[in-house]
Amino acid sequence: MYLFRRLMKHDPKPTMSDMERHVLIRRLGKRGRAKGQFNVPCGIAVTKAGDIVVADSENHRIQIFSCDGIFRAKFGCKGTNPDQLNYPMCVAVTNDDKIAVTDSVNACVKVFSTNGVLVSWFSAKSELDTPYGIAICYDQSIIVTDICNHCIVVLSKNGQFSHKFGQYGCESNEFDHPYFVAVNNDKHIFVSDVGNNSIKIFSFRGKLLRTFDSNDFKLAGETIVSLQGVTVDSDGNTIVVCNNSIYILAKNGRLWEVITPSDGLFSPRCVTYSTKGCLIVSQSDFNEVQEVCIFRYQKEDFRSLNFLDLYAISI
Repeated sequence: MYLFRRLMKHDPKPTMSDMERHVLIRRLGKRGRAKGQFNVPCGIAVTKAGDIVVADSENHRIQIFSCDGIFRAKFGCKGTNPDQLNYPMCVAVTNDDKIAVTDSVNACVKVFSTNGVLVSWFSAKSELDTPYGIAICYDQSIIVTDICNHCIVVLSKNGQFSHKFGQYGCESNEFDHPYFVAVNNDKHIFVSDVGNNSIKIFSFRGKLLRTFDSNDFKLAGETIVSLQGVTVDSDGNTIVVCNNSIYILAKNGRLWEVITPSDGLFSPRCVTYSTKGCLIVSQSDFNEVQEVCIFRYQKEDFRSLNFLDLYAISI
């Protein structure tokens, strides 16, 4: 009910009495090369069992932790062989609990078992230059952002090229370094178009449905917008990393505050949702801090957004 009270009062922010702050549960890792340590952690995904999968980009490997943050496994090393990685940027989990990785410098998507065994790899060199973000549909289609070709590439579950859309530019249906991507159960594709400071929503075939930019976000006191990761929770809320906070994207393009620096954020890059009731965030800066954080997230607190015509995304 606190959301309704805020709307009726035109109160831009909740107070501590309105809702308990979304608290930091646990921090994982620090800068380093040992197990459980990171060197620019980027993409994150969650397995069916709730394990946390992290693309440890500059260590050229994938690390896996339990939902409680206990180190489980790591695999990968720098190289150009099929079972090696060269700056893996993002990860996604398939319906059969395999781990799909964007291997950026090797210009391919690789699929591993949770034990680190290479299952398949898709080069699609004529279509992929620098794959970065990745998302997987319920039908196992693979959606990849290509940050140097400034486009979205869609592959079949077998890795065959299906279609792509977008090109470099600043128009609504164009991209300037589209880093991160998410997909919902309606197969709507959400793209974090970093260079254009916008979130763009497309149909599966690439038809533009909505676009929101800094004019829509209405971030009080923020003159610079820096977009990063995007994900979708099980209620269909679109969750966005912007500047040093995490927001829910509303129908009118407003960003609704969820987690802020006062909760432990400082340099978030990527975010994913866990059905364990958490948001998991990778953080890295130019100093010593390289970590993954687990935050408590009760999607029920935001469920009323779906029933407010002004605030719930409707396409």
